[in-house]
Amino acid sequence: MATHAKTNNEIIQLQVFVGLAIIGLNFFLYEWFEAIRYYALAASVLIIGMPHGALDHKIYFKALHKEETVKTQIVFYAGYLLVVAVYAWLWYVQPFIGFVLFMLFTLYHFGQSDTERLPLNGFLKQLFILARGLSIAGLILFGSDPFYTSRIVESVTGISLISIVYNFTTTEDLRLFFALMYPSVFLLGSIISKQVPLKSWLSLDALVVPALFSLVDPIFAFSLYFGLWHGYNHTKTMLDFLSSKNEQIGFGWFYKETALFSAISYIGLVLIYFLVEAFGDEALLVAILFTLISVITLPHMLVVEQMYRAFDKANSDQST
Repeated sequence: MATHAKTNNEIIQLQVFVGLAIIGLNFFLYEWFEAIRYYALAASVLIIGMPHGALDHKIYFKALHKEETVKTQIVFYAGYLLVVAVYAWLWYVQPFIGFVLFMLFTLYHFGQSDTERLPLNGFLKQLFILARGLSIAGLILFGSDPFYTSRIVESVTGISLISIVYNFTTTEDLRLFFALMYPSVFLLGSIISKQVPLKSWLSLDALVVPALFSLVDPIFAFSLYFGLWHGYNHTKTMLDFLSSKNEQIGFGWFYKETALFSAISYIGLVLIYFLVEAFGDEALLVAILFTLISVITLPHMLVVEQMYRAFDKANSDQST
């Protein structure tokens, strides 16, 4: 059976074309992208980021084959909120450890959701997850403007990444290392496995995404990737998982189903925005937003891990 989250060529082509267009326009419109970066971030989080996390309860009950009763819902939400509370507490008492864990979660989650587009398994799949995730996470920190991202990290952790890095290497070398990581692994994978097609849109994708983070304003690049790549790909995977043999659910159902939870999240974000805006600290606003994303990402990852295991089990049962 073809991989469950295999993205069709039209979507991959769109992602590649948009990425190339933004990279090209960036040489003429860098300052404009920088000026609108927070609007792009808000749009990405509000349109696809928050809603796709609002499907977690549906994923949980289907993955574990549990009946969705009042009792099981209470257990699920209590556990979910407990994970959020414990991780938020860790951010409060040890913000740098919270940040390091967030980057580890991020690289695994992004790598896992993106590499689902290839029918991989075993060691090669884990290698692709690590390479894709580490490339993106590394370029978020040390991409086009590492001094800006370092200020954001410092505003919440009190530690300067730039100061740490320059004890060992330069940000330019790190940028090159992370930019070449995934394309190199993709090339290696195409040599050792026919499941990794070198003459494909995914091979262009392997080049475009690192280039996007390396050249375009970091917040704008993240917003575009988070919405058009991760948000779409991951949501499509979840919708495929929730679909039945007789009913293929789509994005219309998705937005209708997540409307209430999304509205609650939107209200919270608006309140935080006006609260931080009163202090006039732009870096703090971005830092708080990413901290909130991180505490929600952890329980979301734990839930979707059950989904991926269910997919793997189903694929394994069909192959035997």
